[in-house]
Amino acid sequence: MKRIILLSVVLIYTAHTSFCQTGLQKHNPLIDYNLSPTHNNKINPSLNSSINPKDNWNINPAHNESLDPSKNRAISPMFNPSFNPVTYQVLNPMFSTSLNPKNANWSGNFLFDKDDKLVGFISIACQNVLLSFNANGEWVGYFVKSSATDTFNEFSLQGSWTGNFLCSDSNEGYNLFSSDGEWTGKHIK
Repeated sequence: MKRIILLSVVLIYTAHTSFCQTGLQKHNPLIDYNLSPTHNNKINPSLNSSINPKDNWNINPAHNESLDPSKNRAISPMFNPSFNPVTYQVLNPMFSTSLNPKNANWSGNFLFDKDDKLVGFISIACQNVLLSFNANGEWVGYFVKSSATDTFNEFSLQGSWTGNFLCSDSNEGYNLFSSDGEWTGKHIK
């Protein structure tokens, strides 16, 4: 009986580990340079003005009030509870455990730093909400889609806008920017 339990635990751990590694392999900018802003100028906002909010104010909340949750209540989880995963259980990874990267059946995206090192996980809770987890799989915040543009604002678990926001990299990923429009070097694949 002990052998069966031990074997089961080992198999579950192996399956979980191999899934995450397989998912990471398909999204890893260290393996596929097309996914790395360092090696692909098209997705590097420092070299592509159309995806840089300092050059393109259509995607910058500081210059476009429709993207700013402090000025547009429709995209603020403080005023729109359907965008708040803390209070809306369907979007909450503590209730909808398939959204949690610690779950063996998890599928999602990965957050990398400027050196293409894994620093977190991103779960797609719905088309308007992305959940953010650190590298240990702990839920740390979420992103809410700004409007018709492919940008998302970052919120703390308390529902406060951090000022940070995501902009599409024009290649099925996102780049993370600070409130002043500076690229943090972080990117989602």
